[in-house]
Amino acid sequence: MRRKVSRLPKHPLVAHWDDERDIGNGIIVTLRPGYFFYDDCGVMGFDTVRAAREALRSVAARSERQERRS
Repeated sequence: MRRKVSRLPKHPLVAHWDDERDIGNGIIVTLRPGYFFYDDCGVMGFDTVRAAREALRSVAARSERQERRS
């Protein structure tokens, strides 16, 4: 069963989205420079599209809070 995402999600924080589930890996998400999932980690793997999107929402919310403080 092929589980490729038919249409890659568009998100302003994503530099690259690579769905490697068909070869036994996960979904690899690379953020644009200056954005991080945690600490200084800008690349992260996920098992599902839902998990990747939830992480992106978290990064976006954290970035918005930081911008408001500035």
